[in-house]
Amino acid sequence: MITFRVRGRTVSVLCAGLDPAEADIQLDVVLDQRSTLDAVHVVSIEAGQARRRWRVHLPTELYEGQAHHIGLQVKSGGRLLESGAFLFAGAPQILQPPARATHTDGADTARSAPKQTAPQHAPRHDKLALHPASIEPPRDKRRGRLPDFLKDEFNADTAKRVLGYFDIIEELEAETDPASRGDRLARLVARMRRMSEAADDGRPVEASIIIPAFEHVEYTIAAVISLLEHGSSARYEIIIGNNVSSDETADVFGAVGGLVRCITHELNEGFIRNCNLSARHASGRYVVLLNNDTIILDGWLDELLAPFKRFADVGLTGSKLLMPDGSLQEAGGIVWQDASAWNFGRGQDPTLPEFNYVKDVDYVSGAAIAIPRQVWDQIGGFDERYVPAYFDDSDLAFTLRAKGLRTLYAPGSQLIHHEGITHGTDLTTSTKAYQQANRGKFIEKWATELAAGQYPNAEHVLLARDRSRHRKHILVIDHYIPQPDRDAGSRTMFSYVKMFVDAGLQVAFWPDNLYRDRAYIRALQDIGVEVVYGGPLAGRFAEWIKQRGPYIDYVFLSRAHVAERLAADLRTYCSAKLLYYGHDLTYERLEREYKLTGLAQTLTEIEEWREREQAIWQQSDVIYYPDQGEVDEVRRVMPEKRARVLIPYMYSERELATVRQRIAGVSDGHRPSPARGGAPSLLFVGGFQHRPNVDGARWLVHEVLPYLKRLVPDISTILAGSKPPPAVTDLMAEDVIVTGYISDPVLEWFYRSVQIVVAPLRFGGGVKGKIVEALRFGVPVVTTTPGIQGLAGMADCLAVADTPEAFAEAIARLVNDPELAHQQALRGFECIEREFGYAAAIRNMMADIPELAGLADGKGVLCDR
Repeated sequence: MITFRVRGRTVSVLCAGLDPAEADIQLDVVLDQRSTLDAVHVVSIEAGQARRRWRVHLPTELYEGQAHHIGLQVKSGGRLLESGAFLFAGAPQILQPPARATHTDGADTARSAPKQTAPQHAPRHDKLALHPASIEPPRDKRRGRLPDFLKDEFNADTAKRVLGYFDIIEELEAETDPASRGDRLARLVARMRRMSEAADDGRPVEASIIIPAFEHVEYTIAAVISLLEHGSSARYEIIIGNNVSSDETADVFGAVGGLVRCITHELNEGFIRNCNLSARHASGRYVVLLNNDTIILDGWLDELLAPFKRFADVGLTGSKLLMPDGSLQEAGGIVWQDASAWNFGRGQDPTLPEFNYVKDVDYVSGAAIAIPRQVWDQIGGFDERYVPAYFDDSDLAFTLRAKGLRTLYAPGSQLIHHEGITHGTDLTTSTKAYQQANRGKFIEKWATELAAGQYPNAEHVLLARDRSRHRKHILVIDHYIPQPDRDAGSRTMFSYVKMFVDAGLQVAFWPDNLYRDRAYIRALQDIGVEVVYGGPLAGRFAEWIKQRGPYIDYVFLSRAHVAERLAADLRTYCSAKLLYYGHDLTYERLEREYKLTGLAQTLTEIEEWREREQAIWQQSDVIYYPDQGEVDEVRRVMPEKRARVLIPYMYSERELATVRQRIAGVSDGHRPSPARGGAPSLLFVGGFQHRPNVDGARWLVHEVLPYLKRLVPDISTILAGSKPPPAVTDLMAEDVIVTGYISDPVLEWFYRSVQIVVAPLRFGGGVKGKIVEALRFGVPVVTTTPGIQGLAGMADCLAVADTPEAFAEAIARLVNDPELAHQQALRGFECIEREFGYAAAIRNMMADIPELAGLADGKGVLCDR
């Protein structure tokens, strides 16, 4: 049997169970199933009677961020004895030497097992004492890239706090004087007691965090302090399951109090029975198992529990595990047909896209998992056939899957795991030896599932990593990660991505700028979307889609300036159905602008865009636009193409019900009070990087407001939207507010406060999100003929006027007649329910993506639609 561990630029390979009669045993390393690695890179470090161990030095060409297939073949005289394989994507950062003082390799591996530290002697005052190798490096330099990871992913305060937990472990390990050790422990107990009592706020317990412990009190203390010092919105209790430790574990945690309890068992019966016995004392809604050799990071518990509330039929969740040097230990696990397993991503950069989206997995490591207590009780906890330890976590996930429950990897839940502290890492000694024995028990129990549901070792890793072999895959492409609170196009794209996820599709998102926008990326990753990002992929879309293309069934391609560059590669390397969404028909919008401005340069733009957009249509299987008139133009030019209206905005029943209730309150005479002491106000919303919105704002202020002020002297105007240029900010006055970017909650407050929403557009294309959104909030709208493009069936829900005088008069009528305004708003909201509901959007797209049909029957995977 071959086992291996990737660490940095080396792979440690162990082959055990060999026939002692075999001679001339060697390891061949095959790269990408084509070439064999030069023997100089493979070093034999152990040659026992029935086992061999090698260290493989990986070449630099594997560290360019692309995935490589690494095959391991143990041979004797040319005959193959054992084989294994793994997928490796080396991060370029690994090749950069860490900024650290020179010191021995022992500092790198100090966390792999407890150590006994001899008393330190004062250094001699000679040249040897000044040699860099004899100088203890600063603590943050001994952690590899962990400090930089913590600072970048969290902040400097988090990095300082987390590195302090390592100090707790090291200082207790080094303390040899009993009196000094007792004093240090007393101070740590007092520290834990203060925090535990402060956190015991009386709310019902949501999570019972069970920490099984045997010896190594220093690690358990660091784990508990990290728990108590990282805030959580979920109320929790901590149960230390003490397996009759001979150290101070019972005394220390028996003295903490508050939300910490220590349960000392009568016998040490191993990890599995410790967990099962300790869980009997749990009072929370969820049982959370946490190894004692862990250090949790910000948001760990909330993120671990979030998938239970976000997705249907979730039985188990697991954290992202990090090594003490900041590299990845596990991003979910893969089980192969032979019951061998991968800690997916081991030794790689934990910030890479493939390790940072919520996904189905074969199993999650028992070092940090959560399961509903009711489910835990129903199945009886861990199967005790695997006592004392190993294969319990894989068996748990397989058991839950057999009951129709999912196992999800939650990457936002992150912790550092000092692997092997309790059980060691040698497969042939101590408790770790049970890993081999229990593999046979696992195969016996799950033989049918392994044969039917798992891939052969290292095959189809892209499907195995997120259990997506039975799901359709869709690639969504847009110019950047959607920013739904900043522009209408982003709101559309996010809504459809969420719908694809709800339908059970496996979704990948390629932002054309490849920017990891941390303000918005989590909204996609948290619902299970793999968002691709990172500089190394710049200019390499063809390579990426060549690798991924065979697994993709649909491509939802957005925006003409993005589509025209990528469509050819999609057609070359991918057989997926290509669905193009244009947002608006650019050359028609420019034609309307030309009629208004008469600028000669616009004519050139019109012809350029006509050619570009029609070339995209030619390469697409289905073409979507939000306006029926735009769809008719596609059909006129290319009658052989399928063109459909795509509803640009969709609202769930829950969202609509909230507004419906509020409008009913208005009809009962409880209208919201006008803003700013009762003075009437109107609101114009738009992203001001869009020329029609800039023109509309200036037309409103310069031409409409002078008339309106004569009719409603005390009215004020709000121009709300991101990226206002000087042409808009110059409009600010005592009664004209220019807000710049505002969040969705603030925008909603504006909608609830103003009397009228206006859309004073003189040209443009597509359905205007600002109008749909206003009607959704039950606010009356005044707009223009260009403003109602795509909304022809809603003419009686809007006031439409195209001259400054008529526009001002329409506003004044609604301000002066509240009942007229209310009736118009009510009609508008009813139109939104009919035309822009979730069900309507599903019906429109089902013909092109049949998998959406399940949503029409209410069979979605998301709890919050």
